[in-house]
Amino acid sequence: MNKEIQFEKQSPSFYAGDALHAIKQKKVQKALEASGFDAFLFFKAEAVRWVSDFYVKGFRPFLEPEYVALVVKGKPPVVGYISGSDDLRIRFKSDIEDARRLPHVSKWHETIAKMLSDYGVANGRVATDIMPHMVYKGLSETCPNLEIGDVSSMWLQLTAVKDPIEVDLIRNSLRVADLGALAAIKAIKPGVSEHSVAAEAVYAMRRAGSEFEPFIPLVASGANASMFERIATEKIIQAGEMVIFDLGAVVKGYTADLGRTVICGEPTAKQREVYRTTYLALQEAKKMIRPGVTGKEIDARAREVIADSGWGDYVYTGNTGHQLGYGLHGEPLIDRRVDFVVEENMVMCLEPRIVLPDQPEVGGAHLEDVVVVTANGFEQLNTTPYDERLLG
Repeated sequence: MNKEIQFEKQSPSFYAGDALHAIKQKKVQKALEASGFDAFLFFKAEAVRWVSDFYVKGFRPFLEPEYVALVVKGKPPVVGYISGSDDLRIRFKSDIEDARRLPHVSKWHETIAKMLSDYGVANGRVATDIMPHMVYKGLSETCPNLEIGDVSSMWLQLTAVKDPIEVDLIRNSLRVADLGALAAIKAIKPGVSEHSVAAEAVYAMRRAGSEFEPFIPLVASGANASMFERIATEKIIQAGEMVIFDLGAVVKGYTADLGRTVICGEPTAKQREVYRTTYLALQEAKKMIRPGVTGKEIDARAREVIADSGWGDYVYTGNTGHQLGYGLHGEPLIDRRVDFVVEENMVMCLEPRIVLPDQPEVGGAHLEDVVVVTANGFEQLNTTPYDERLLG
């Protein structure tokens, strides 16, 4: 005999509050109205969570299709899901009114087509993010009059400029990440593995409230620093090695990301020079930040400092920075190939680096700070100190 399941209604896990929930709902409706599309269809886990505030279990570093969110003009988000556990989680830990169980991904198009039909947009224009090809193919056949476009530009409008509540949430996530960074610095000693340093950082961040790590913590020492190894390995840190770390935390959905370089022991003159140049590039790039400047100009200033200091052959080939918020490497990027105008309340990471793959005995340096753009400049959100032994 089936019995009625009894749970008390709860807020979503790691919920940022009703005020921000309402702000985001209005924001997405405004963007939809201005977009020329009839609906948005999100597949990315962070996008589904952002528009619905339901804590999707797929919010993890594995890209698996598990959810979809349909946003139609004037209507709250409709969410599709695959997991049986979400029957209860959505019912008792969200305000989602219309939630539908999805079949195997090969048949998702059938359920999504029914969603579109029920809300009167099966013959309209829908903007989407990373729709799996089999879903696209199935929808194209099931809804031949449906026009499917790209949601990317609208997503930038929704997320690049933050509400003050979001800025405060990011500020709090940086407080947690700073605790992880301090724990990492304390753990760096000769004879200690990179992996154990990362474990100390993660432990500190989790104890302080981080939901999870938005990327695998990076701790790279010696030769690993010279190639900018992207993870923490089993390598044992030795005296005299530069140690780069890059850590992230997530609090109430909002991401922190910061990086530092420290010396294990005493630095050489060349190690100091590399570090000081990276530090100067970071400070000069930050001085550029204000509403109206372009991302290209910020990127160019950091590269100019490194080139003028004699390290132009080792200047990083990637971007100088990225937006930060509900995801990790938000766009638009701070990059020489990306042209956009900085606006107040954008939150961005700046992270110049110099690594020397042909000089593993030197290593490399990476420094990353997080700033929010203010009316006249910027406010730095992280507080982890620089290594005075390398600056001195």
